[in-house]
Amino acid sequence: MSSTTTRQAREKMVHAMCTAVDVGDAEAFGAWFAENATYTFGNGETLTGRDAIVAATAGAASALPWVRHIVDQVAEVGDQLFCRFTIETEAPDGTALALPCVTVMQMDGDDVVDYRVHMDITPALGIVVMED
Repeated sequence: MSSTTTRQAREKMVHAMCTAVDVGDAEAFGAWFAENATYTFGNGETLTGRDAIVAATAGAASALPWVRHIVDQVAEVGDQLFCRFTIETEAPDGTALALPCVTVMQMDGDDVVDYRVHMDITPALGIVVMED
């Protein structure tokens, strides 16, 4: 498979993963991960294993009224994908939100082996952070 074909396939994978989350299909999202993959959201605990990733994805999806991923950019560097998204959802008070997100994926062939989400989801959860 040429590097262009691989890049196109990986970009399609990113879009398919986003669609799976957007429709609440945690199993389809998890299918892209290696059995022993790791997943870290923000500064949360790193999860290990596809089952843990599927369970966390289902829980996160149910915590939001709805979610839509807009894929702004996918850049490939070796076996890593750097994905920039805008995550659309709404706050508990109904206010529309467009939250920036960057995800870094380490690939092993067609499998995601490490997935790191860099995003502040607190506005969507109605959490107010107090500053000094």
